[in-house]
Amino acid sequence: MLRVGIVSSFMPPHLGGLEVAAKTIFDAYRDAGFEARWIASRVPENLPPDGDSNIRVQCWNGLERRFGVPWPIWGPAGVKKLAEIVRWADVIHVHDCLYLSSALAVLFARRLKKPIILSQHIGFVSYPSIIFNGLERIAYFTLGRSVLRGVTHVAFCTPAAQEFVTELLRLTPVSGSLIPYGIDTDKFKPPSPSEKAAARKMLGLPEVAQVVLFAGRLVEKKGVNLFLEVSRQMSGYHFLMVGDGPLRPEHAENVTWIPFIPPEEMAAIYQAADVFFLPSHSEGFPLAILEAMASGLPVVTSRGQTFGDILEREGAGILSERVPMAFCNTLSEILKTPGLANSMGVRSRALVERDYNIKAIGAKYLRLVKEMVRKS
Repeated sequence: MLRVGIVSSFMPPHLGGLEVAAKTIFDAYRDAGFEARWIASRVPENLPPDGDSNIRVQCWNGLERRFGVPWPIWGPAGVKKLAEIVRWADVIHVHDCLYLSSALAVLFARRLKKPIILSQHIGFVSYPSIIFNGLERIAYFTLGRSVLRGVTHVAFCTPAAQEFVTELLRLTPVSGSLIPYGIDTDKFKPPSPSEKAAARKMLGLPEVAQVVLFAGRLVEKKGVNLFLEVSRQMSGYHFLMVGDGPLRPEHAENVTWIPFIPPEEMAAIYQAADVFFLPSHSEGFPLAILEAMASGLPVVTSRGQTFGDILEREGAGILSERVPMAFCNTLSEILKTPGLANSMGVRSRALVERDYNIKAIGAKYLRLVKEMVRKS
């Protein structure tokens, strides 16, 4: 039986697209009969440290708590546990290059001559702080570049990640491939009228109002303040915000805020909405957008992002200038034009079924692992 050691900064219930994507890959390994162990930071701290296959290690996470920068630092016990998993595994699968846990995993694996897959989820993330942006650039050109050059195969989760890494290394890695996020299209699917009504009742949402959904971490990158400003200007619609972070919303009559929903219950969130709105920037291809599309929702997001061309080409979404008035106009167009939201939602669903189905994406990782072990 093949043994796969998975390393990531966080795992659910910590919220983020990387965590959910890592979970789907972990499940694909387990479903295929592989033995998989996954190590990540213990956040929140009240979670149990270890499970049978999910190992959570103590860390310092002050940068995320204070500044919204998810960069945990593990203690000696966590580093020791990571070394044990690397020794145990036949293959190491690391998520993203810029974390200390990723760098240590690659270092340990190279010493033991173990094959390493690195899934790169994102490229450069712009922060409001010039200092943070400068530190991030330095980190990528030192730690990130070293980690990327030390792995056996880079799996790019988004075109933005592939473009960024190619520029960072000044060439395409010797072994690399584009393996996008996979979505469970049996779980995330368009609701029937009764399922939509039940989802709204469960969440305490208005039965007849049109609902605009945001799902993600409440940080600047995700455009939280833009979402809230649009909700103030569009008081005739209801806005549902799911996620937590430093930029928590104040009370408003037309805004429902849910800090946390277990990943297994997220399907109902999308079923309750009429349109998905994510005014973010510097994204790869947010998993929440793909889940919304699989659920039959039209998407409104910011112009200028790499994945935006796909949405516009397929008629699954509308890109807008990143200012409140432009977003208001775009949302109004979708919600007021008869049949437009439904037709865009049909195209959204078709795109995910064709290109982002979890079964096809999982199969790519399984083939990759088997090939790497065969060659090692």
